[in-house]
Amino acid sequence: MNNPELDPLFHEYASCVIRRLQSCDLSSTFQDCFQLLIDRILNKPAWQIALPVISCLAAGGKLEAGFALATAWFPIYLASEILDNVEDKEFIPDRFALTPEVATNLATSLIFIAFHALTSIQDPVSVSRVTRIFSRSGFDATYGQHRDLIKTPSPVEKSVNDYWEMIILKSGSVFRMATAGGAAAGTSNETFVDALGDYGTALGVMLQLIDDCRDAFAQSQEVINWEISLPLLLYLMTIGEENIIFPKVSSRAEWSDLLKRTGVIDAISSLLLEWKVRALESLEPLSMSREKLVLERIPSLFLERIPINSKEVLNGNSV
Repeated sequence: MNNPELDPLFHEYASCVIRRLQSCDLSSTFQDCFQLLIDRILNKPAWQIALPVISCLAAGGKLEAGFALATAWFPIYLASEILDNVEDKEFIPDRFALTPEVATNLATSLIFIAFHALTSIQDPVSVSRVTRIFSRSGFDATYGQHRDLIKTPSPVEKSVNDYWEMIILKSGSVFRMATAGGAAAGTSNETFVDALGDYGTALGVMLQLIDDCRDAFAQSQEVINWEISLPLLLYLMTIGEENIIFPKVSSRAEWSDLLKRTGVIDAISSLLLEWKVRALESLEPLSMSREKLVLERIPSLFLERIPINSKEVLNGNSV
């Protein structure tokens, strides 16, 4: 997301988090793990690294608590990403994670780095609040992944319901950890913690929706590797098909055109806008601040990534 107004703030906070991770007292013990961590964090968008800091400040907390929380959250986020790739058989070897087994061990180490980072939060009551959020959200994310791994072929309607439950658990919980955790590091106000938690859940769902629906917006001649996806499920519901079947299209562009003709693109846009509204409504209990305004802007920046008439999507018009 390129935003001249907000990028300097995101990069300032992200740079502080990166420096803290680089100076961690565990780094000399397990260098491969920290090299992976720094390599990956340098390739992530700055807004994502800064999100727990901004959430902490929006709840009335201090910068130091926000930095500590962000330093703990990113390793867990990275661990969840690595484990998802291994478990979904989408693992791609690199110079740090040579095999799925090595990647799994590195991911486990990242989780322990995260809990080590939490010890830098000075207030023990805050540490207790944050630890409960981390453990609960992490448990929910792994439960969602488990359900995804053991799912069996189901009728279309049940598959749609299962999809929503799984992405709220898997993706929503990981980002809830960032925002609710950030709030809990800075305040004991449960209303603010819950509000920012709901905001993080909505962000996680929006990001997963955009990722899952990328084929729906693709105008390329690449052949589709079919899998059960939300666009497919919405298409099957639109044509009244009760069971999973794959349409006979020869390219992503042809598939995208079919989705547009049948109204699925409109449906996806409406879903994204619905989750954007949920994200913004969740922030209503917060006092007005610069950080709240930044958080209100982030969902729109997501939608600008959509490679079709994004202005119409942002404005809530049909595409």
